[in-house]
Amino acid sequence: MPKYSQVFLADESICAEIAGALDGETFDRVIEIGPGGGALTAHLYPKYKGAMKAVEIDPRLVPALNARFPGLEVVNSDFLEADLATLAGPGRTAFIGNLPYECSTAILEKTLFFPGFEFAVFMFQKEVANRILAAPGDHDYGYLSLLAASRSAASLVLDVKAANFKPVPAVDSAVVAFKPRKFFQEKVKEEAFRALVRKAFTHRRKTLINSLSLCGVEKAVGAAAVEKAGFKPTVRAQEISLEGFSALADILGGKK
Repeated sequence: MPKYSQVFLADESICAEIAGALDGETFDRVIEIGPGGGALTAHLYPKYKGAMKAVEIDPRLVPALNARFPGLEVVNSDFLEADLATLAGPGRTAFIGNLPYECSTAILEKTLFFPGFEFAVFMFQKEVANRILAAPGDHDYGYLSLLAASRSAASLVLDVKAANFKPVPAVDSAVVAFKPRKFFQEKVKEEAFRALVRKAFTHRRKTLINSLSLCGVEKAVGAAAVEKAGFKPTVRAQEISLEGFSALADILGGKK
């Protein structure tokens, strides 16, 4: 496996389909994360030119990208360390990229919480995409599902088999699109919700009351909140919706 956990998409038709997911969306800036050898860039740059930037962590790849796409601003940086306000500038920003498996969820979180976020198209390991798109009651439903749902409307663009990459990874991938959807209007409520969800899924095989108890919430307090929210004492975290967790966070915070 190359440095920085890179695998490069080799199928041109798939690259075209991923780039095409931006069609019809309105934004002022496109930022490609991890252009690598430029397979996806080749379908993006002719469309977006001066409105586009690319962020590439591997300095060895930058000279070839500069030579292949003259005029494209290629920023040699770790996206997770970049100042997005400076990188994107004012206005609405679309993000796109084949994300490194090891830091894809951190990149997604940073993107969704960027005030200028307007649209995103990201490729993830298939397992991660399943977690993002999972609904209450699904096996893969958890913190990541709720985080994505609280900040966006996510939808599957396409599945991508491992054989379409070089070198071939051990897992399949999937491309997911995100449109902004801000469920919480108050930062304090959102922070309470996220803290609660983290605790709730720490011991996901246990009932919610027991999981919260193991994370420091007094059992009687947790049980009273669960009852007040209208859930059975045996309810588990994976059965509760975004709205349900929001209500529980308010109850535990003394706001309901």
